[in-house]
Amino acid sequence: MIDKNKVLVEELSAYLPDRRSELSAGVVRKLRGSTGFSAVEVFRKYLWFLLRERKFDAAAVQDMVLLKGVLGLSDEQVAEALQERAARIYDKYGTLMLNVDGFTAEGVERKATCRALFSKLLYLTEHEPLVAQGSEAFKTTDLRMIFGATDEDVEKLRIVSLYDMDIEAMESLMKGSSAADSAAQGEQGSQPSGQPDKPSS
Repeated sequence: MIDKNKVLVEELSAYLPDRRSELSAGVVRKLRGSTGFSAVEVFRKYLWFLLRERKFDAAAVQDMVLLKGVLGLSDEQVAEALQERAARIYDKYGTLMLNVDGFTAEGVERKATCRALFSKLLYLTEHEPLVAQGSEAFKTTDLRMIFGATDEDVEKLRIVSLYDMDIEAMESLMKGSSAADSAAQGEQGSQPSGQPDKPSS
């Protein structure tokens, strides 16, 4: 499975983003045949790669919209993939927390990763070309319910615009110089969900 995941990401990365116009339904159909993945699985697996490895910018979001189209996915199927990924992130990193005063360094990093992934997922779930806002499909992607987030959490972590925002400032926010506002990229410092973060003594 790991080998197939690697093949999938490498094949799609050969087109995205530099050869985006060449990625067709036929190309992804052939890729699905060689890996055995369903259309939703292809979307979900590339989504996970994008969240962890790619720079989260306008091109990345455009590629997810393109992938939805060439895979022939409905809003409901995209919502399913986003919800599944959000649930897995919650299982790995736990409840969303902005204030991590007193946590160990490992706990701070773990929650920072959670916030970074949450911000990206939030932008994607609210992106109209992926899931129509107000639709039944959209209701299933309420990240507040999945992560135990408040409306205030959502407002603080929402990426308003990928075009207008200061990239360096955003990256600084994600990495964080303070415990309350930090958010780091990647998957380091993770713990099983059954082990809550413990404040340092």
